[in-house]
Amino acid sequence: MELKQLETFLVVARHLHFTRAARELGYVQSSVTAHIKALEAELGVALFERLGRRVTLTEPGRELCGHARALLGQAEQAREAVRGAGEDPHQVRGTLRVAAPESLSAYHLPPVLRAMRTRFPLLRLAFQPAGRGPLLDALAEGTLDAGFLQEEAVDSPGVRAERMRREPLRLVCRPEHPLAGKPLVSTAELAGETVLLLEPGCVQRVVMERELSRAGLSPQTIEFFSLEALRRCAAAGLGVGLAPASSVDEEIARGELAVLPWEHEPVLDIFFVRHAARAMTPAVRELAGLARELWSEAEPRT
Repeated sequence: MELKQLETFLVVARHLHFTRAARELGYVQSSVTAHIKALEAELGVALFERLGRRVTLTEPGRELCGHARALLGQAEQAREAVRGAGEDPHQVRGTLRVAAPESLSAYHLPPVLRAMRTRFPLLRLAFQPAGRGPLLDALAEGTLDAGFLQEEAVDSPGVRAERMRREPLRLVCRPEHPLAGKPLVSTAELAGETVLLLEPGCVQRVVMERELSRAGLSPQTIEFFSLEALRRCAAAGLGVGLAPASSVDEEIARGELAVLPWEHEPVLDIFFVRHAARAMTPAVRELAGLARELWSEAEPRT
């Protein structure tokens, strides 16, 4: 299999249209068709099913998608490693693919990515928001070079995780909330409260549900799919919610939110994660180094 054939295959698979794929790749349509036919002949299976003007992936085609992404990712990694070895960082080219969940994307990563742009001005940064599951899957497939996660722990086969920074979680509510003035709030006192939760799988939700379960509580809940929505609704008095300190400290300082002095003081770690079997390119190594340097200057108080 040739890399160009795999690249053509993935573009056709994304568009499910040969003409659009040819336009994106800058090929004539006959070249796209030739790449796909050569790949199908080598594999001995049909990758696409042509139903009139419609094109769909066959089951072997769907199976090939993940492998093709991984192979192309490894090829790009090799190219970047060879080009970057011993080079001036200002001359390093290629693409660095990074992902992180929402809270890290908004509150921790901007200065790191800005420093990367300064360090590697010709390097293309491809950043995408992603939760734990999709991020670890992308690392395993080779479609992601590195990522950052905010978790209690990262224990995933084939993934190397390095702790970069600690961050407490804040249990927040509107400043006028009756519990806000207490010196200490027990989990049992949340029994009559509406608890604001993030989507399933988020570590903040895991922590909150675990503590509620330990206390034998099943309070009323409202589910949100973004920290911004949870934060605003907590400030509006809809309930109490758990959020990373960095995402609410400004609102606390402005008096828009109050911190409940919860008896449980959860703390998360921010991890730099990468595929354990892949060699670190200069860009990946520098990304980890910049994050380590910028985030070690001051640890937030718990």
